[in-house]
Order: sequence, then structure tokens, then C-alpha cells
Amino acid sequence: MIGSNVQMRALRQVRYVPAFPPHGVFISYRREDSGPYAILLKEHLSKHFPDVPVFMDLDSIEAGIDFAEAIESAVSSCVVLVALIGRQWLTITDEEGQRRLDNPDDYVRFEIQTALERCVRVIPVLVDGARVLRLQQLPADLQKLARLNALEMSYSRFEYDETRLVATIEKVLASPAESPAG
Repeated sequence: MIGSNVQMRALRQVRYVPAFPPHGVFISYRREDSGPYAILLKEHLSKHFPDVPVFMDLDSIEAGIDFAEAIESAVSSCVVLVALIGRQWLTITDEEGQRRLDNPDDYVRFEIQTALERCVRVIPVLVDGARVLRLQQLPADLQKLARLNALEMSYSRFEYDETRLVATIEKVLASPAESPAG
């Protein structure tokens, strides 16, 4: 009886250990706001890190797959989430005129919230002159995003800005022992 209790405890502990440590990159963006940057960045990151999965919703989720489950799984398998934030990111509204970021079911909000909760390194990237986020602009579960140091990315300096982002991602990928929360 004692042996079986020890085995049961061991099995419960093993169940929560992931088979492989997270090692991917997740690109979070709003199509209306920074879609072209997301596509270009995915292509460049995939070439620069050929052995690292780079997740982006358009080509990473197969037809017939639950979108929320796929996002949660992808965020869980990543050590870095790149949050592309354009000038309209905060203000884009849904069909009823409500700010999408205020909807708990908004996918961009869900992606970033999941990453923050799971201590995935979130790198805010301000696209084409987007302003630094302020705490009061964000829902409570995303307010940490306003405290994270952001990088900038613009059309006129894309190569330079992308190089800085890649260097940051390289550091995070190279140091899995460190806490990825950032």
C-alpha cells in the first residue's frame, strides 16, 4: 500500500512536467493594424531561427481546429511573444463599436494575457509611431504590458529595428534557465 501511494504521487508529479521545454516565438498582432509587419517578421524570424517554431495565426492554425485552444497551446510552447502594437491597436472596435481590447474574448487580449500569466517573455514592439502604452489604457489583466520596455519598428528603419528585435530574441532563446518573464 505504501509503495502504491508513492507511485501515485510520482505519477501526479510527472503528469505536470512538459516533455520539451518551450522554445518557440509567437507573433501577436491585429491584422488591421500591423498585419504586413507580422507577415514579414514571421518570414524573417523563420529564416533566422530555422529550428525554432514561429507561430502566427494565419498559417499556423489548420482549418477545423479550435482557435482558442490552438492559441493557448502555441503560447504555452513559446518562450517569447512579440506583441506588434500599431497606432490603432488600442482603439480598434468590433461591429457594435466597442473597443475590442475590452472584450475578454478578443484573441489579441487572450494571447497576451495567456503569455503574461505563463511567464512567457513578452516584447512589445511599437509599429510606425505607435505610442507607449499607459496603464489606464489597458484592461487590468494586461496592465503589466504597459510596464514592459518596448522596441520600435518602422518602415524607414525596418532592417535596424528588426536586428534589435532578433538580438533580443536570440538572448531569450539562448538562456532557458532564466525566467522568461519580462
